Amino acid sequence: MDKDLTISVIIPTLNNQDLVEKIILKLNKQTLLPKEIVICDSSSGNEVEEVTKKINSDIPISYVEAGRAYPFDRFMIKFKSLFLNKKTLSQQKEGRAYPYEASNLGAHKAQFEWLAFLDTTTIPDDSWLEQYSKIIKDENVEVVFGVTRYLAERNFQQLLRASTYGRIGHETAPGTLIRKKDFINSNEILEGVRSGGDIEWRNRIKSNYKWITPKVISLTYPYLQKNLFSATKKFFWYQLHGARLDVQNTVKDVYLGLLLILSSIVIPQWNGIVGWEESPLYLPYVTRYYLIALVIIFLSTLVINRGFLRGFSNSFLSNITKTLVFIFACIFVFRWNAKVAGWVEESVWYIPHITKIFVGLVLLSSIAYRGLYFPLMNKVKKEYLFPFKWVVVGMLGLFLDAVKAPGYVIGSIISPFTKTRKK
Repeated sequence: MDKDLTISVIIPTLNNQDLVEKIILKLNKQTLLPKEIVICDSSSGNEVEEVTKKINSDIPISYVEAGRAYPFDRFMIKFKSLFLNKKTLSQQKEGRAYPYEASNLGAHKAQFEWLAFLDTTTIPDDSWLEQYSKIIKDENVEVVFGVTRYLAERNFQQLLRASTYGRIGHETAPGTLIRKKDFINSNEILEGVRSGGDIEWRNRIKSNYKWITPKVISLTYPYLQKNLFSATKKFFWYQLHGARLDVQNTVKDVYLGLLLILSSIVIPQWNGIVGWEESPLYLPYVTRYYLIALVIIFLSTLVINRGFLRGFSNSFLSNITKTLVFIFACIFVFRWNAKVAGWVEESVWYIPHITKIFVGLVLLSSIAYRGLYFPLMNKVKKEYLFPFKWVVVGMLGLFLDAVKAPGYVIGSIISPFTKTRKK
C-alpha cells in the first residue's frame, strides 16, 4: 500500500477568529488528516492567535504573524515610501498582508512535503485530502486544483449565484494540492495585488507542471454577499485590483477595441459638440492629436505586445471582429433614417423610433443572455428561472458587468505598457 502524503494546510486570515475556529474543527474531520495547519494571520488584534492556542485539535497548529492590520495601512505604507528611506520605513508598523502574500509566507513556514491551500471561507468535504492524495497517485500528476461550488440561502444570494457562478464547480486556488518544492521554486502567487493573482498563478502552474482539475466537487463557498451594495463593492474593487495583471486578456481586448472605436467616433466630433471656438472646451487640432495617440496605443497593444511578439489568438480576432460588427451595426442603425430615408417620413424606408427599437432589442437580448442562456449553461434550475425570475437575474448580471467595466477598461489601457507582474 502506498504511503500517505504528508500535507501542510495553509490558511491566510484577517480578523476572522470565528471562521478560523470552524475551519480548524472541520479539518479535524478529514479522513486523511494533514500533518499540520499553518494559520497566517494579519489581524489587527490577537484573537486568532488565542483561538489557535485554546482550540482542541488533533492536528498540530502553527501560528504565523503575517502582519498587523490598521486603517489604510497599505496606502499609508505606500505613501510613506515616497518620503522615507528604507531603513526608516522598515521601522514603521508593518500593516496587513494580502491573502496571496500570507499564503506564500505560510508555504515557506510549512514543514511537510505537500501544501494544501485553503481559506476561512472555503469549506472542504471530509474526504477532500484523501481524494486529492489518491488523484496524485493514480493520475501521476503534480498538481490538483481545487473545485468549489458556491452555495446560496437567501433570496439575493440565489439571484447573485444564478447571474454569476451558477451551480457548477469552479476551479479555484483554495483546495489546491501541490508539492512544496514546486511551489517555492519560482511558482509562488504574485504579491502586491488584492485579486486576480490566483488566476495568473493557475495559468503559470498549468504551463510548467502536470495538473488536473477533478470532476468531483470537494469544496463549497457558503458566504456569497447578502445584498446588492456589498456585491457591487466586491466586484468593483476586485476587478479594479486585477486590472494590472496579465489575466482575462480576452475580455480586456474586447473592452480596448470598444473603447478605441467609440473614441474614434466621438473625439473627431468634439469641437462640433462643444460649440467650436466660442466654447471654453474647444480643443484645436483635436483630431490630429487623437490620431497620433491612437496610432501609438494601437501599435503598442496589437503589434508589440500581442502582435508579432506573441501572435494573434483566434479568440482575440474573433472578439475584435464581433465588437467591430456591433459598433458598425449601431452606426448603421443610428444613421438609417438620415442616409437611407432622407428624414422623409412618408418614405417606405423611414422607420420611426428606429434607435429606440434597436437599443431595446439589444437590451432585451442582453438580459435574455444573462438571465437565461448563461444560468442554464451553469446548471441553474429552470424551475428557479421561470416564469419571470430570469428577468431579474439578467438585469443583475448586466449591472455587475457594468460594475466590473472600469477595471476591464483600465486593464485594457495599461496592459500594453506594463509587463506581467513578477515577484
